[in-house]
Amino acid sequence: MIPAINDTGKLLYEQIYEFYRDAIIRQKLKFNERLPSHRTLAKELGIGNNTVIRAYEQLIHEGYIKNESRKGLFVAKLDAHDWQLQPVKKPPVSPAKRPAATKPDFKLFDHLVDEKNFPLKHWRKCTNWALDHMSFQYEEHAGKDPLKEQLQQYLFYSRGVSATVDRLIIGSGTTALLFWLAFVLRKTHKEIVFEEPCYHRPRHLFSEFGYRITPVRVNDEDGIDLQKLLKRRADLLYLTPSHQYPMGSAVPVGNRIQILNWAKKNKAFIIEDDFDCEFRYKTRLMPSLQGLDKYNRVIYVGSFSSSLMPSLRVAYLVLPEDFPIDFKDSIHLTNTVPYITRRTLAYFMERGYWERHLKKMRKIYQEKYNVSIAALKKLPENCIHFNNAPSGLNIFLRINSRLSEQELIRRALDRGVSITPVSGFYHNRSNLPRQPELLFEFGNLPLSEIGNVVEKLYDAWFQSSDH
Repeated sequence: MIPAINDTGKLLYEQIYEFYRDAIIRQKLKFNERLPSHRTLAKELGIGNNTVIRAYEQLIHEGYIKNESRKGLFVAKLDAHDWQLQPVKKPPVSPAKRPAATKPDFKLFDHLVDEKNFPLKHWRKCTNWALDHMSFQYEEHAGKDPLKEQLQQYLFYSRGVSATVDRLIIGSGTTALLFWLAFVLRKTHKEIVFEEPCYHRPRHLFSEFGYRITPVRVNDEDGIDLQKLLKRRADLLYLTPSHQYPMGSAVPVGNRIQILNWAKKNKAFIIEDDFDCEFRYKTRLMPSLQGLDKYNRVIYVGSFSSSLMPSLRVAYLVLPEDFPIDFKDSIHLTNTVPYITRRTLAYFMERGYWERHLKKMRKIYQEKYNVSIAALKKLPENCIHFNNAPSGLNIFLRINSRLSEQELIRRALDRGVSITPVSGFYHNRSNLPRQPELLFEFGNLPLSEIGNVVEKLYDAWFQSSDH
C-alpha cells in the first residue's frame, strides 16, 4: 500500500505515519504483512529517504511495525478489536454557546468586588519583584515564609488573632482549606452545627465527608440563636460571628463568651469564618472570636476574596494551640497557592500597599452602603424589609409580596438586574420563610447607579397589579 501525499499543511512524515498507522488499526494491513522499504517508498512518492525513515521509526517506536534484520519491515501482531484502537480523529468542535436570553446590566452577585479601584500599578510592581526572586524548586516554603510572617502580624493587630507560623496554614481559597480540615477531622468528629441560613458550600462539603449536619436558626439582630445552640451537643460549630452571611448580623460579645463556654463544655471546635470582617462602617472592627478564646477551641478562617479580589484564591486557617490531631502527614495537601502569588502578596503587605488599599476600600464601600440604605429608605414603607447591619458588601432583603422568589428574580432580570436568592442557603426547606428573601450585593455596583438599581427592583416587584 502506497500512501497518498496531499498538500494539507501537515509534514510529509506525519502523513506517511498516519496512513500506515490507520491502515494497521483498521486491519487493512494484516499481521506480518510487509511494508515497502524506505528507498522504494521514497522513490515512489518522490521524496527524501530521511522523511520515510522518520515515519517508519515512529511506527516502530509505537509498536505498529517491526524491523526484522535483513528481511524488512512487517506489521506487528495487534489485536485491534480487544484494544479498541481507533484512528486518531480531529479534535471535537464545541457547539457554539447560545446567547443568554437576557444579559443583565447589573449583577448583584456574591463575591463581586469593586474592580475599578484595584491598585493594579502596585500589584504589578510587587509581581515583578517576586519574579526577580523566583524559586525554581519544590518545598520553597519549608523554611522562612514571608507571607506567613506578614499574615501573623496583620491578624494580631487587626483581628486580635494569636497565630504562630506552624499553626498558620495558607491554601487556595476558603473551600480548599475547609476540605482539608474536614478530611483531618473526619475520624474524630461526626456532627457539625451550621447557621440557618448560611453559605451553602461549607455545609455541602462537610456533608460529603459524612458529617451529620445540624442547622440552628439565625436571628436578624445577634446571629445564631444562642438558646437553641446551648441545647445542642455537637463536635463542631461553623460560625460567621462578625458578619453573618447572608443575613448580615453580628454576634455580640456576651453571646460570644457563652458560645466559647459551650464549646469547652462539649469539647467542640468552633470554625470561625471571619467573612467580610474588614468592612464595618459605623463602629470599629469587632475583635475575632479566636482572640477571646482561652480554651483553644477556635479554628480561625479568613481570606482575601472580598478585601482584595476573589480570583486571587488565597485563604488562611489558624489552628488552636495544642491541636490534638496530627496533621503533618496531610499538610502537603494545602500547598496549593503558587510561589509567585505568595511572594507577590507578601511584598504587597510588607510595602504597606495592603493597608492603604483596605483604608481606601472601606471608604468606598461605606459610601456605597450609605447610598444603598438611603435608596431603600425612600421606598414606600412595608414593601421591602432590609437589615441595617453596617458591615460587609451585601444587604439582606425580605420582600413583602405574594410573588415567589423565582418570579421576583425573573422580573428583576427583565429590568436588567440579576440578584442573589437566599433560599439556597437553607439546609431544611421547612425553614424557608413565608416571604421571599434576596441579597442586594452592592460591592461591584457603580455608586452613581445604586439608586437607579433600587428603583428598577421596586418597579419590577411592586409596580404591577399582581404583586
